[in-house]
Amino acid sequence: MDRYRRALQGAVAASAAPYGYTLTIWTSGAVLAHRRGIPSAAGALLFMVGAVLGFAVVGLAAYGGIGPMRPADPAPFSLWQALHFVPVGAAIAAAALVGRIVDSAAAWLLGGLLGTTLYLCGVGLQLVLGRRRRLPEQGGAVDDGA
Repeated sequence: MDRYRRALQGAVAASAAPYGYTLTIWTSGAVLAHRRGIPSAAGALLFMVGAVLGFAVVGLAAYGGIGPMRPADPAPFSLWQALHFVPVGAAIAAAALVGRIVDSAAAWLLGGLLGTTLYLCGVGLQLVLGRRRRLPEQGGAVDDGA
């Protein structure tokens, strides 16, 4: 049972980001579709382009260029940080606002762009704010918050 629990911990930790982003894209797209109707192929393409642009903008900010992406050393995070309430909620709120105030196909582009950007930036902020100092005797390096 202990091996299964460790494996389950690994599955939950590895799924945290894809889980949160899936929630973001599905729910923000659903909110826009509720307001604007089912998107045409062009609307869906605009939503995808917006999401890709959001990912690119955040990626450029994070990496400082378009060179190779080297992931940061994985840092332990708490389960509450993987729940993504605030980042996903911000994406949903942005989609609702865009759906309400933008009365054109640009709503799809903005929905994907804002949803992705708010999710990624929100998760980054949540991970920074949730870091705890771990003492070496607790089995981890001391995190100085930098």
